Amino acid sequence: MTEFTWAKDREKAVVDLAFVLAVFAAGSLSVPFMNPILRRGHGVAGALFAAAYQFTLEGLAPLIMMLVRRERASKFGLIRRNLSPSLGFALAFAAIYDVLFSLSRHRVLWLPLARQPAVRMSLAASPLSALVGLTITVLVWGAAEGLFGVYISQKLATATRTSRRGWFAPGVLGYAGFNGAIHLIVGEGLEGFTFSFLSGYAIAVIPSVTGNAWGSLAVQTLTNAVGR
Repeated sequence: MTEFTWAKDREKAVVDLAFVLAVFAAGSLSVPFMNPILRRGHGVAGALFAAAYQFTLEGLAPLIMMLVRRERASKFGLIRRNLSPSLGFALAFAAIYDVLFSLSRHRVLWLPLARQPAVRMSLAASPLSALVGLTITVLVWGAAEGLFGVYISQKLATATRTSRRGWFAPGVLGYAGFNGAIHLIVGEGLEGFTFSFLSGYAIAVIPSVTGNAWGSLAVQTLTNAVGR
């Protein structure tokens, strides 16, 4: 790869990151206002409204930039190769996370998304509507959020011209720190920072060591809002 190509890729990555983070930051400013409204929702309609809001925060901007750049999902590790080790790491990281989280709360917390309000709303609906709501919940708070982490991590690597591979790749640590900082800023304290750092690290490191990002989506689903 020539120096000119490196420079162009780096410039694009900086622009992509700036856009995605700007959308996230702008949307996050509305969280204090929107959260009470979203939590009062009920049924599948409430779940879908909450999911649409969440997708706007973290899923929409990366999707727009991928379309603009004509980047395929395979570029971010959504491929078949090394699928098994990727999912294996996801299960291992999720188990470690859930054990640590359970110990911190002095009770067993294992069910994915159990504390997610959209799950409560969905389960209050009819069986078919509940299935639709739960599916959307998994896709948004699991898959879309997981891909958001992979996207940020890999764009950070390109923007800083650092390697995407390795347990301590700068992009991996960068996203882990970002994920932790977000939850610290919203008032979740040191515990929120620690567990969000751990989940962010798991999301970003799986494609960094396997080349496959399906495990990132899985580990986000398995560790997000775990409960009884």
